Amino acid sequence: RSVAFVCAPVAGAPAAGPWAGAMADTSARVLPRAVREKFEKEQGLSSFSQVAPTKASLLEKEASELAGIGNLRGAIAKYLEAEEVGGNVRHKIQNLSSFLPYEYLLPKAGKR
Repeated sequence: RSVAFVCAPVAGAPAAGPWAGAMADTSARVLPRAVREKFEKEQGLSSFSQVAPTKASLLEKEASELAGIGNLRGAIAKYLEAEEVGGNVRHKIQNLSSFLPYEYLLPKAGKR
């Protein structure tokens, strides 16, 4: 017998390969949009639910903007305020504090 004869597919048989069956069923596994939205709503994962930003997150955003323009001391002060109201920003304060000795090398705030 030749190799081509042994490996040739049989007429009417499904495609060969370990992934052939899995690829045929992928479209059947996606739930309809209405069912997906119902599940997301029940589990609280809906993209429609919007959470109001907390005071700590607003202060953290302000601090990151200050750090972005080079105002390290102002950013650290804002991060400290955010920490006082319950924000988890201790690591950010430590990171910015490590740059304070090199503050004079950074461009001045507003002169970028």
